[in-house]
Amino acid sequence: MLFGGETSNEGTIVYDSHRNEWTHKKTSPQPEFRSGGNMAYDEARRSHVLFGSQFNNDAHTWVYNLDANKWTDLKPPLLPPTNKNDAVLAYDSIHRVIIAIVKVSEGKEDNAKSHLETWIFDAGANRWTRMNPVREPDPSGNRARNLVFAPEINAFLLENRTHPPQGPAEQQVWAYRVGPAAPATPSVPPPSSPRIVEDIVVSVLSARRVELSWKTSADATVTGYQVERALVEVATEDQLRRLKRQTEPLPTPSVGAITKVGPFKRLTSVALKKPEFTDATVDLEKLQTLAEPPIFERKFNTEQFDPMGKPYRFAVFAYRVRAVNARGEESGASAAEFTIPSPPQWLFAKEEGAACRLKWAANPEKSLRGYRIYRMTGRYDKDPIRRLSSQPIAATTFHDPAAGSSTSRYYVVAVDALEQEGFPTSPVWCNREWKQFYAPFISEWHQ
Repeated sequence: MLFGGETSNEGTIVYDSHRNEWTHKKTSPQPEFRSGGNMAYDEARRSHVLFGSQFNNDAHTWVYNLDANKWTDLKPPLLPPTNKNDAVLAYDSIHRVIIAIVKVSEGKEDNAKSHLETWIFDAGANRWTRMNPVREPDPSGNRARNLVFAPEINAFLLENRTHPPQGPAEQQVWAYRVGPAAPATPSVPPPSSPRIVEDIVVSVLSARRVELSWKTSADATVTGYQVERALVEVATEDQLRRLKRQTEPLPTPSVGAITKVGPFKRLTSVALKKPEFTDATVDLEKLQTLAEPPIFERKFNTEQFDPMGKPYRFAVFAYRVRAVNARGEESGASAAEFTIPSPPQWLFAKEEGAACRLKWAANPEKSLRGYRIYRMTGRYDKDPIRRLSSQPIAATTFHDPAAGSSTSRYYVVAVDALEQEGFPTSPVWCNREWKQFYAPFISEWHQ
């Protein structure tokens, strides 16, 4: 469950991990949007507790109940310091309380001095209590703390980053116990519907033949699968001004961004027994636009989008799969996969003097023509990105003898049977700035 965030007006958003679904919840009243502050889930009361803020004085303790879809200001009789307290929260599942580490500041701007305080919130009693441990964690600035509870050792663990003038520049880990361990409370029983399907592979064999495959569900109750498809609208690298400023578009430009995803419609009338499906009703050469409201939309303004740029030459579709058990209950949808190749995985780089060597894992799609490699000379969005392989290469390695000694980033994309470029890899670095700081944690092959 998420709420607000800096510059956000999204409100309350809930993710169902079992069904793989995000839902916007419309609630009134609700807390003010904020930067900083923190939430913790109180398992015993089945509610989310929100407290604290980085930039304002929010004198409230909010609780959200998902079943009722309702925010409540609990208005406890006592509150920890609330002015720009940048609180971090975590829930103690053994003692059924929430701990908050709050920053208390005195003075203004550069002259401000701060210290940390440990407070406990008992949602059942609607009571905040300052704990006054023998020693509080050392002072640290905003966004410098992470707090978790480890039930197996009955302890809160605080990662704390201190820095001058409050103290030495160091990374600290603090531990805190509310009290002795007690018997654990029973956990919530798992849902009866199947787990979602994972690792969908969409292979475009031709404009009128798309094959899907996926892992057999690890859920023993699953007896079949249903497949659904949605029309997708895209913008090309020639239509997006930033992309074509950085890289000369291909003569037939590739997909630069997903702009709309239409509603998913079922393709299978009965559940499939095997983890595979062939879509022979698709026609990627028949261009289409959405006639129904999209379930996803990304808009570009006139500074970002060039209406004179070449549009995409193929229709694009997304596929999802749902598992079905013997009772006819369906899982949530799998992740959507598209009729352009997925991003290659496990891309690594290795410096070899003035050269750079790359390697990556082969894509799972059938009938790929190969891969293209791109190099960004620099590390900012304004820097040029050069296409190093005009034609797709079949290998899953690449040697760039002209990498040089300056900082650069590399991307790899797969190319399918229709010469469609897919999603790019996450980038890897060559001769990264400050690389001496990473040396203790990486090998000669790195990302």
